[in-house]
Amino acid sequence: MILRKGAIAAHSGEKVLIPINMRDGSVLAVGKGNPEWNYSAPHGAGRLMSRTKAKANLSMDEYRETMKGIYTTSINENTLDEAPMAYKSLEDIIDVIRESVDVIDVMKPIYNFKASD
Repeated sequence: MILRKGAIAAHSGEKVLIPINMRDGSVLAVGKGNPEWNYSAPHGAGRLMSRTKAKANLSMDEYRETMKGIYTTSINENTLDEAPMAYKSLEDIIDVIRESVDVIDVMKPIYNFKASD
């Protein structure tokens, strides 16, 4: 039995979806079944900073600018902790996961919705 925390199964031939952030979308991939990775892949990009640090250190102007081209009504102070800059980059994630999965595509969002408190 494999118990995963912060990871998803990535058995040989198994399709996986790895969400990155609200701007960059998700990586669609196929598992390689790598035993050194416990037949797993990350369940998401992972944060660069905590929600508290994101709210304290990120700016609304930068948040708005980075989301240009993605339709959303969710860019506000309440969702600042979900800004793309709070997460690891798409490029970094793709570089790391190549041992575990073969990337098929990166699915970019057209519309993004985040609920706020």
